[in-house]
Amino acid sequence: MKNSEFITGAVPITKEEVRAITLSKLALKDKKSFVDIGAGTGSISIEAAVTYKELEVIAIEHHNEAVELIQKNKDKFSLENIKIIQGRAPITLAQKADAVFIGGSDGSLKEIIDWSYDLLNEGGSLAANFLLIDNFYEALRLLKESSFVNIEATMLSVCKLEKLGKGDYFKPFNPIYLLSCNKENKPNE
Repeated sequence: MKNSEFITGAVPITKEEVRAITLSKLALKDKKSFVDIGAGTGSISIEAAVTYKELEVIAIEHHNEAVELIQKNKDKFSLENIKIIQGRAPITLAQKADAVFIGGSDGSLKEIIDWSYDLLNEGGSLAANFLLIDNFYEALRLLKESSFVNIEATMLSVCKLEKLGKGDYFKPFNPIYLLSCNKENKPNE
């Protein structure tokens, strides 16, 4: 989906190229439930819900303006498969999830990673995006110390062609650090 399709405001939006790769890492195709933590404008949640109509999406966000934007985008796309929870993770949810995305942690990264592991079904996927390299390194360390498997780290650098005077140039966006991994499938005993 194009960024221009979303209702936006002062809340940052995950750029479409970053969203595409993040959603690919989450492998949502055959999944039933997805939790988006620190959902911001809801672009990850909205695109997941639009693409996978059978997917139950839970967007968790605590900032009032961001919650309002998620609701506006949910209404714009007439989505029935998104539930918006105003609050901060970790929180109690009624059921387990097949995928979790961490878009924001608000200083609770360890608690959120531990909670996400417990929340995920076996074989479930987790992805997290970071703007700050310090947060990326902290998350990478926490994932390596956890029971998550298939840990991958990717740095995404996106530039868009724009006019500059009489010519064109590639305007760079901030790099995004993407972590992805899975909860291990345990053999039947």
